[in-house]
Order: sequence, then C-alpha cells, then structure tokens
Amino acid sequence: MKVLSKVNVLFRDYLAWIVVLTAGAALIIPEAFTWLAPWVTLMLQFIMFTMGATMKPSDFSQVFKQPLKVFVVVLSQYLFMPLSAYLLARLFQLPSEIALGLILVGSVPGGTSSNVITYLSNGDVPLSITATSVSTLLSPLLTPLMLSFYGGAYVEIAFMPMFISILQVVLLPILLGLVANHFLGSHAEKASQSLPTLSSIAVLMVLAGTVAVNQANIVSSGLLIFAVVFVHNLSGYGMGYLVSRLLGYSKESTRAIAIEIGLQNTGLASSLGMTHFSPLTALAGAVGALVHTLFGSIYASLCAKKDLREAKADTKKSKMAHNQVAVAQDVK
Repeated sequence: MKVLSKVNVLFRDYLAWIVVLTAGAALIIPEAFTWLAPWVTLMLQFIMFTMGATMKPSDFSQVFKQPLKVFVVVLSQYLFMPLSAYLLARLFQLPSEIALGLILVGSVPGGTSSNVITYLSNGDVPLSITATSVSTLLSPLLTPLMLSFYGGAYVEIAFMPMFISILQVVLLPILLGLVANHFLGSHAEKASQSLPTLSSIAVLMVLAGTVAVNQANIVSSGLLIFAVVFVHNLSGYGMGYLVSRLLGYSKESTRAIAIEIGLQNTGLASSLGMTHFSPLTALAGAVGALVHTLFGSIYASLCAKKDLREAKADTKKSKMAHNQVAVAQDVK
C-alpha cells in the first residue's frame, strides 16, 4: 500500500512533466504507441469506471450546499466553452475537421484531472469533484446537443449515435463503478487506493495513442493548433474568474470554478473524434490533453506560490505587531 501511495503522490506532484514526456515520446517515436489507438475507448471506459467506483454520496453534497456555484460551472461549461471554440475556429479560419475537433473539446464535460489541479492550487476540492461529477453525468445529453448546434456549421452531426456512444463510454461505466462500490463494500475501499494510479496510467495511454495517430497532423499544423487550443483553454479560466468575481466568491471557489470551466475531458473528445469522424477531428483533443494539463499544473504552481508568499507576509506582520505590543508594554 505504501508503494501505491508513493506512486499516487508521484502522479499528483509531477503530472505536468509526466504528460509532457509521454506526449514527447509519442511525437518522436509514434510507431511505438499507435497500437494504443484502438484501445482508447476501452481505456476511457476504465477511467470512467474508476470515477464511479470512487464516488461517494458526499461528492454530490455540494449540489445542496453550493447549488449556485455548481450551476455556474455546468452552465459555463456547456454554454460558453462550445461558443468560445466556435468563435476561435472562425477567427483562425480552421479547416472543417480541425474546427469540429475544437468544438468537440468545448462540448465535453470537465476532465477528471481538474480535481488534482484544484487540489494543487489550494482550491475548493469538494466543489471541483461535485462539478466534474455533475457535468460528466449530463454529458450524454448536452455534449451531442452542443456539438450539433455549433459543429453543424461544418458537417451534419447525427445526435443519436453520439448520445449512445457517450452513454457507453461515460454513463454506463460510471454506473457499473457505483454498483461495484456498493456491493463490494470494504473490498472496494481497499481497491480504491490503487485506482488513482491505474486511472492515471490509462489517461497517459489515451494521450500517447491519440498523439501517435495524429503525429503527422500535429507536426504539419505547427504552432497554430497549440495556440488555438491554449487560447480556448485560457478563455475558460477567464470566464471562471469573471463570473466568480461578479458573484463575490472566495479565492478557493474562484480557482475551482476557473479550473473546472477551462479544463475539459480531452480524452473523451479525442475518442469521440476518432470514433465518429476522423483522426484529424481528434487532433484538438490530443493537443488539448497536453496543453490543458501543462497549463493547469503551471497555474496550480503559481497559486500555491502566491499563497505561500501571502502566508509569509502575514507571519511577518504578525511578528511585527507582536513586537510592537511587547515594546509598548516595556515602556509602560
């Protein structure tokens, strides 16, 4: 168990570097990872299963404790992010398949790694977990709906096949995970300690397989696709901060909301792109897996450093105030 705990900490603390190394390896030697591509959907189902297996009733408690915050996240996730993707696709005049892939990234729910990033940034983790869970459970309906609305400008989108696909990839595995958690009881609790590590490995395999298949597309598109995906990602953080400031939310809630809106389930976007369209449509998801995790980790690091500076400044002020009181007492 100690080994698993250490591996979990390794993935948590060095997530950005592990993602960069994995993506780099898939770009340099794609032939070593292309065999993973056919398994992307199965690995995503496993990730969703682990999500369900580790869910607890408390994960949804924030829906009742902070309903407006959860509503803000889900509303921004499914209204703003697809719109932002559509506008950026138009602005940069992206080819149809790549544009559709970007809109697909904007239409999927929040990524499970958002919970880790929120934790590292000293954000509101319970809110993050609840928002991810709610947006994921709504994805079978809302993802194909948003993709049909905005992606229909590029190609005709069949709503029902994608609805069924997301049910199979997302909702069914989560429900199976919940059932396993319920009936296995204490055994499930012990197994759950290894699930974060296994889930992280599955995420890396999805990333490697998707990047390997799209290696030529990524190289040929150059920095453009990275720039567009990054701006789209950044727009989500910006929306999170704007809404949170307007509503007067705390620093912790603001960080959680910004991360939840900005960090998408790029693995699901890649899988849906390859299953229903083409590898080129999965390109934005492949690049997003790298960009979202890397920027999220950098953002979390900046937040943690900011909190540390503020804590040191507060300690210094406290000591100065204490010394002033001591001097005043000595004078008396």
